Amino acid sequence: MNPQKFFEIAKAKGLSESQLMVSKSTSTNFSLFRHEVDEYEISDTTRVIAVGVYNGKMGVARSEELSLSSFEYLVDQIILGASKVEKEEIADLFEGSEKYHKRNVYNKKLAVIPVSEKMATLRALENKIYAVDERVAEVEAYYAERERSVYFGNSHGLKLNEKSNYFVIGASVVTKQGEETKTNYDGIVDADFSVVDVDKFSRHLVEEAVKKFGGETIESKKYPTVLSKEVASSFVGALLASAIAESVQRHSSFLEGKLNTKIASSKLTIEEKPLAKNIFFTYFDDEGVATQNKIVIKKGVLNTYFYNRETAKKDGVETTGNAALTGNKMGTSFGNVFVKPGRHSFEEMIAPIEEGVYITEVMGLGTGLNGSSGDFSCQAEGYMIRKGKVAEPITLITLSGNVLKMFKDLKDIDNETKLLPGGTTISNMYFKSLNIGGK
Repeated sequence: MNPQKFFEIAKAKGLSESQLMVSKSTSTNFSLFRHEVDEYEISDTTRVIAVGVYNGKMGVARSEELSLSSFEYLVDQIILGASKVEKEEIADLFEGSEKYHKRNVYNKKLAVIPVSEKMATLRALENKIYAVDERVAEVEAYYAERERSVYFGNSHGLKLNEKSNYFVIGASVVTKQGEETKTNYDGIVDADFSVVDVDKFSRHLVEEAVKKFGGETIESKKYPTVLSKEVASSFVGALLASAIAESVQRHSSFLEGKLNTKIASSKLTIEEKPLAKNIFFTYFDDEGVATQNKIVIKKGVLNTYFYNRETAKKDGVETTGNAALTGNKMGTSFGNVFVKPGRHSFEEMIAPIEEGVYITEVMGLGTGLNGSSGDFSCQAEGYMIRKGKVAEPITLITLSGNVLKMFKDLKDIDNETKLLPGGTTISNMYFKSLNIGGK
């Protein structure tokens, strides 16, 4: 169905401006458990999001069909929604940016690899994991692939298109030793299938699981603390979430009033790079605004908040191109985050620590974090660091503190970066001290 038909219907029914975003995706998912196919699904999804201005008010409508009748429905729903808006502000849609930085990130090679070959790789991965160590009791391996195309257009003549694809291959392992059971999970996210190294992945997955055997709790006190990439990413996400302008304007952010001030150690520089050539690349946001790479925190100084057009207008600034439509409301999000690495290897970074902890997993941070104050408390596990070396495993501990305080106490970041499935490229982080609750 030609999207132009939507704009013709919208105009005929009295919409002064209209916008249409069509997202089509194909997902392939399969998993193995105990050498049997546990799940196999291929699905196609179409999502249509229409926005329009009727009598100076904005309405939003959604559909899963791309047809003449769905266009009629969308316009009617926009009119209905706009009629219920009580805001006095006059709504308008974005006409378009002067320049867009388009780039092709679609991997044709991934798209033509037969599913049978991908399944064979997953079976080889499962078999290798079982073969690494006799303590491996159960393995669940999975593969997920997504191909997505997006059309964005509006009644001002703006037409934008994106196409991307990627895969995730991962596994979880259960290991048993006597009465103890330990688990571990790892995954690879990429668009280049050739990066999958079954042998390396299997060994690392199992070795990290069996290292956890014999873990005990430790004395409660403040310790020099190193956070693994995955754990550090969770706290970086919490820090950046408080930089969303809407939260600041609602007075529910611990970064309120801290723009252009030092909020963290000089070791911390964080960029949002939506234009970086990887699977999280995007050159326009959900309002059609051209995205831009930006330094959010530079050597500890907060340079910017994340804005959409509405929140930017409230602060008298330009939007940062971070609009994200959630439900029937235009919100704000961020992605493709890069934390600048340090110069030292992991081993060099922890060498000065006489006694500390290396946290590799946290549980309950989502519910244990206060977004307004930055205070947090969550369960954790990991390893002791003794005389500059990773030592015995530790468990049944609690990690607590304040997000702002901990980033001010950031001492170092190693140089071993990794792109995580959530879209953050990050390294392990070393903090001066954090509260560890144990016995």
